[in-house]
Amino acid sequence: MTIQELLQRSLAIREAYRGFEIKQHGSEWTIEEDLLGLSNDIGNLNRLVMTKQERYYDETPYILEQKLAENIWWLVELSQRLGIDLEKEVEIFLSDKEERFGISNIGTENKTR
Repeated sequence: MTIQELLQRSLAIREAYRGFEIKQHGSEWTIEEDLLGLSNDIGNLNRLVMTKQERYYDETPYILEQKLAENIWWLVELSQRLGIDLEKEVEIFLSDKEERFGISNIGTENKTR
């Protein structure tokens, strides 16, 4: 899956949630409420990771891999609501780190071959 596909699919899921929120609450969640949802899921992810490391007991009904993916979805969803070009910003972030640590840009090398 490409980042663009991730963005498009995430937007479609967010639209479905928007309809659900309006039906249930009379309005869609605010960005702050979305961030609260992410914060809650990060807490769940933390407990799942601690459980996997045998540092916590399993009390959540969630699966680690799926909760990790859900947290990625939240970040994509928030970037879209905030008008942030996630694909561009991830590229800037990765390029900066590659330059800082002297890592060759693997993606660019593969494209030129």
